Amino acid sequence: MTDKFRSEIAGLRAIAVVSVVLFHLKLRGFDGGFVGVDVFFVISGYLISRNILADLRLGRFSFGQFYARRTRRIYPALIFTVVMTYVAGALWCSPLMFLDLAKECTHALLSIANIQYWRESEHYFAANSDELALLHFWSLSLEEQFYLIWPVLIVLAHRFGRAFAAIGIVGLASLAAAVLVEKSDPSAAFFLMPFRIFEFAIGAGVLRAEQTIGRSRAATEGAAAAGVIVILLSVVLFRSDMPHLQVALLLPCLGAASVIWAGRAPLVSIMTANPVMVAIGAISYSLYLCHWPIIFFAKFIFGAAAEGIGATLAQATLMLIVAAAMYFFVERRFILASQAEAPRFARTATAFALVVLPLVALTHATFVTRGFGWRLPQEEAERVHRQSFPADSDRTGLSGPVGVQFVGDSISNQYEYGLMPTLRQLGISYQGLGGAGCPILYGAALSKSPRRADCIAARDEALGVLEHSSLPVIFTQFWQMYDDASIDYDQGVTPSEFDAGSYRKLRVALGVTVRELVARGHRVLLVGTQIDPGCPVNPPRLQQGPLPHARLPCPAASLAKARQMVAPTDQILADIQAEIQATWPSAVALIRPIDYFCDADCPVVKDGLWLYSHPAHLSVAGADHMIGRSAAVFRDFLSR
Repeated sequence: MTDKFRSEIAGLRAIAVVSVVLFHLKLRGFDGGFVGVDVFFVISGYLISRNILADLRLGRFSFGQFYARRTRRIYPALIFTVVMTYVAGALWCSPLMFLDLAKECTHALLSIANIQYWRESEHYFAANSDELALLHFWSLSLEEQFYLIWPVLIVLAHRFGRAFAAIGIVGLASLAAAVLVEKSDPSAAFFLMPFRIFEFAIGAGVLRAEQTIGRSRAATEGAAAAGVIVILLSVVLFRSDMPHLQVALLLPCLGAASVIWAGRAPLVSIMTANPVMVAIGAISYSLYLCHWPIIFFAKFIFGAAAEGIGATLAQATLMLIVAAAMYFFVERRFILASQAEAPRFARTATAFALVVLPLVALTHATFVTRGFGWRLPQEEAERVHRQSFPADSDRTGLSGPVGVQFVGDSISNQYEYGLMPTLRQLGISYQGLGGAGCPILYGAALSKSPRRADCIAARDEALGVLEHSSLPVIFTQFWQMYDDASIDYDQGVTPSEFDAGSYRKLRVALGVTVRELVARGHRVLLVGTQIDPGCPVNPPRLQQGPLPHARLPCPAASLAKARQMVAPTDQILADIQAEIQATWPSAVALIRPIDYFCDADCPVVKDGLWLYSHPAHLSVAGADHMIGRSAAVFRDFLSR
């Protein structure tokens, strides 16, 4: 730092990190605690810009030294956190879960975690935030990417005497882009660096305010108090799903800028710059790094025992202990060394490469080998496979001509796998048509989904293939996902004709599609609604690793409740079958999974194996259970 220690900034760091921790602990009343990250960005924008400009004025700025100092400041504690998280994963995680954790480690070490999370947020099988051990590293990756471009911008602008003009222009452009992108891709606005630059620019703008706005005692006290109040109100009142979030984030960002501009306001500093707040601010980076893995593994290992006031206090205490240890034994060692002697870029880069590259090789190898399955006995590895979604390798090995076409979304995959023995007995193979999470129906498309274009392409390709064949069709979809709020229908029916929460669009689109297929010579077997397990299902987290962890309970669903759940869409299929049979008596058949999957109740776990790999998908064991009871129906359809 080129200035004296700023205790109010340390206090501001404390407010930011405590807000984030309380938010992640899911304490009531702190739903907006995520704004702590935005406060951090403002602080970083101020400090980094201040130091660069100070060095430029003295004629001593060096890109090499800048990046060497940033590396020594950020990476030692970051690497330590990644390594400890990886070790915990190796001890407790099943192979499927460990490979995902290893992928997170790789991207965290390469500072592209935010890009990974953005890309995967659009995937059909995207993980929930609670399933990602290093999710909080998105902000660190974003900040490190910011450091790559910010010094270049300031140095170039400074040469023309327009540093603050450039900062203002770039900041406004970033804010405008964030507001525009948020409408079409909110995940991009959240995760990607270009749409967060305005927050760093607000911090940099404080430097200009310090030069041009006079500060009286009343002004500094008022600005500091207003800034703290705005931040705290944001923590209490904001929600992650609130509309126009990017614009709303200006409030805590401007609040942080106000506190920084005010400096050490004596009265407000009693709260923000007291020894406790300064101490928390000092360890804020380490606390931010370690808090989420502690929460993640506490819930994973201990399950429900990690909830409640006592468990929450225990986790918070452990966070403070680990953060303090990281600060004194990892952070300070490298901070003090860089302050005592200007770090050499070549030496720092070499040391960085010698540490990070082998770690990246290890974590990537873990991913490529699917989580080092050798950590588990063969018997347990087979159990893991039985509780997983059928893979491509489970659906190979058939010979003979194509005798049936499976049409639909990813639900088709479980039936393709389950019917492999039947197809082998009949001496035929199959063709799969459709796309995961996509309605394969004439005129229907996902509404307001980032996957809309991909699904339309999958729909058109599948229907185009069907127009040139007359093979039997097994039509499977996750029907309950395609209600009127989720799909559009463009075949001459206006949206005003449909009610939210109903399936009238599905009814029309499916009727048109099945009628068209039958008219072209296809026989169609409609597979009815899949039963919802009624509880969270995540096999990678449910399966055991080398060390045991708590299993989440999931009782069987009652048959009555299951019938009520499947009734709306199963009735649509039955109505369409009856309508078409009036013209083509034997062209359409219907099988209801509930008639075969369930007995007195609908099991979720059977013989110690999870029958679901996901709330919307059966596992290998589940597909075997379903097809084992209904194979005669499928065989009869295919043998006609």
